[in-house]
Order: sequence, then structure tokens, then C-alpha cells
Amino acid sequence: MTSTVVLIVLGAILCFWGAKSLRLTVLAAGFAGSWVLAEAFGASLGVAAVVAGVSALAVLVLTLIFARFLFFVVGAGVGVLIGARLFTLLSTRSQNGHGDVLLGLLFVAAVAIVCGFLANRFRRWFVVWATALAGSALLLAGVGHLGPGAGELSRPGSTTSSLVSGVLWLAIAYLGARVQRADT
Repeated sequence: MTSTVVLIVLGAILCFWGAKSLRLTVLAAGFAGSWVLAEAFGASLGVAAVVAGVSALAVLVLTLIFARFLFFVVGAGVGVLIGARLFTLLSTRSQNGHGDVLLGLLFVAAVAIVCGFLANRFRRWFVVWATALAGSALLLAGVGHLGPGAGELSRPGSTTSSLVSGVLWLAIAYLGARVQRADT
């Protein structure tokens, strides 16, 4: 249940308020991305919490040290979460916690780097959309954990459930981006 609450709270923060505070976004994205990856690789609750906490602090420290590259780091941090969500939607073995670790790490790193470059180039627009995508991914993962097992929203087991989860992900992301843009 702890995992569910963490995912839902962080998802709401990122989805609806992500562009408001870049430091909060960095902490939330670093924590959440590492949490989702640790779960995809079958880590226990304690290990996932430690890995997520250390990753969140590492991303925040990097942000403070390299303030000039702030948007790249924010984009990469949020890209980790987007990449992790895409990996769980596209990898058939991640549904039972047996995803290919090397493939997952390479895929997530590639998405993070691309998101970092996009964030640096498009700044505000990208941060709004990326945090909305990342937050909605966490919200779906948290809601998916409310039922027994991992749930179809969290780790889809079939092509149909992957498509449904993907469409819901994009719809919630759109709503989150609209909320963020309306506030600015």
C-alpha cells in the first residue's frame, strides 16, 4: 500500500504542478523514476525506497551544481520516468518483475538523454508536457496497484491492456498539461 500512495502523490505533483517548481520536479522525478525501475526489476520495498531516495538526492545535487544545464537535467530526470513507463508498456516480461535489466537501463537512459536535449531546446513547453506525461504515468501505476497484484494499469499483460493503459496515460497527461498551462 505504501508504494501505491507514493506513486499517486508523486504522480499528482508532477502531472498537475510539475512546471511550478523545478527543484520539486527534480526530486519527484528522480525519486519516482528510480522507484518504478526498482519495482520493474523486482526489488523489495526497502531497496526501492533507498534507491529512489539516493537517486532523487543525486539528481537534485547535479541540478544545483550544474545550474547552467538545469533544463537538461530536469528533462533527463523526467525522461527516466517516461522511459520507465514506456519500458513497462512495451516489455512483455516486466509485468511479473522479470524485465531485461540491461535492455531496460539502456532504453531508459536513451529516453532520458533525448528528453534532456528536448528540454534544453524547448524549455517551458517541454517541461509542462514532460512533467504531465511523467505524472500521469505515476498516477496510473499507483491506481493499478490499488487492486490485487500489480494490476493491468501498472504493468499491462496483453496488447489490449497496453493500448488501453497507453491511451489513459496520454489522456491524463493532456489534462495535466492543460492544468499547468492554465495556471501560468
